[in-house]
Amino acid sequence: MLKRAIGGCVVALLFACAGTLVNSERLAATEGAIRAAHEMGAEKVPPASLHLQLARDQEEQARKLLSKGEKKRAEVLLIRSQADAELALALAREVPARTQAQQALDRVKQLEQSARQ
Repeated sequence: MLKRAIGGCVVALLFACAGTLVNSERLAATEGAIRAAHEMGAEKVPPASLHLQLARDQEEQARKLLSKGEKKRAEVLLIRSQADAELALALAREVPARTQAQQALDRVKQLEQSARQ
């Protein structure tokens, strides 16, 4: 009987730790995505800046929910936060890529015009 009780406690403890691990991993992934968007300069690109701010707000709300023990709701917010941060990163990367593409097109047009002359 005592072995079953101890075994039950061990299993319950493992499940509790597993839940914490998932939230810790999700939180770390979200923080990483936010950091990457920030480092790419998302604040300077209006659409990216909006999504980065959403990501930060959602992460903050998730932390509050985690402190209250509301793990499921916090995890949903962390998923949304990570998605917004990744979108901010993609939008921040798009601006330099578009600029380089436009410069390449302009250079091609210049070369075509000089070849015609």
